[in-house]
Amino acid sequence: MVTADEGATPVVNELVAAARQLGLPADSPVVLGDGANVVVWLAPSPVVARVATLTAEVRGQPEVYLRRERETASALDAMGLNVIRPTTLVDPGPHRAGPWTFLLLEHRQLEPLDPSSPQDAEAAAASFVELSLALAELPPSLSDALPGHPWAEMAVLADTVATTIDPPDLARIAAEIDELRAAEPADPWQLVHGDAHRVNVARCDGEVVWFDFEDANRRPLAWDLATLRRAWPPAGDTACRLLGVDPGSPSMRWNHEFREIYALLWNLLYAQRYERARQPTAERLDQWLATHRR
Repeated sequence: MVTADEGATPVVNELVAAARQLGLPADSPVVLGDGANVVVWLAPSPVVARVATLTAEVRGQPEVYLRRERETASALDAMGLNVIRPTTLVDPGPHRAGPWTFLLLEHRQLEPLDPSSPQDAEAAAASFVELSLALAELPPSLSDALPGHPWAEMAVLADTVATTIDPPDLARIAAEIDELRAAEPADPWQLVHGDAHRVNVARCDGEVVWFDFEDANRRPLAWDLATLRRAWPPAGDTACRLLGVDPGSPSMRWNHEFREIYALLWNLLYAQRYERARQPTAERLDQWLATHRR
């Protein structure tokens, strides 16, 4: 359970009403996450709802992203991978709850992996390699998986947060995006997780499980590797070693820089919306600018 912003309350109210219409008891909802999306355990039902909130504002067409998660997770489950699957109790959706779109997933008791544990880093890396190899076997047309990096999303994010950043800092961010776009490496594409962050992997019943496949897309494998390495360096380095990827290669450096600025823009949006995000985001922006000033 997390501390949710009061803005999550109307989302939960609409969601509970929609769940009841689907035949799911949801008298004791528990907010598990409140950031880019609102994630709610519809207790006592063994079902979790992912509700597109900020992601829907930035990207539009939330049903496309949630359908992508449903189909990707279902395909991986059919291949025998340990992932959080869409629920089988009712139609998983996507469905509507008032103005919001949501997907229904199975509820499982997850235990966070320990980022300071070498054993957990090894386990996460090994499972990431298994996941990446399985994703590479899935058809490129799966779930409207469009190729390439999210340049349009970056532009929307930059425009949305522009009023909260000093003009010189905004200009530095825009210049960095332009430089990255001009230097995009010509890497091969495959289906990737899209957000292989350590918050999207956990342990359940003694085994590592991956979840949150809404960003699954056709991008270079280096996108996921850079994400994992940036969020959890020991796990990312081990995954690179297992896959025979040089973590210092130009492609890995480029994807690391892209993920840095992509995450920074999302954090600036969180800071616009959530008081709890303002101080850490200001510190993050200062750190980024300190290493990217000209």
